[in-house]
Amino acid sequence: MPNLRVHLKASKRLLGTQNPWVHQLLDYQGVNLEHRYRHTPEKVEAIVELLGEEVRREAWLHMLMDWKLITERDWTNT
Repeated sequence: MPNLRVHLKASKRLLGTQNPWVHQLLDYQGVNLEHRYRHTPEKVEAIVELLGEEVRREAWLHMLMDWKLITERDWTNT
């Protein structure tokens, strides 16, 4: 899975914005939660409620990258 730096670069490149809190909240390891269980639509909604509607696309981008549906090849010139 991409690290924070990669998530931020992709967000800036694809969305024109980057918010480190989005990625930190999605990757926050609560009590006994495996990574795959932290990436849910409900978590996106909680982050949107906390940070505002403008972070919704960035949260979804993060999850799509972690699920390998969007790869670095999709957003870089290489």
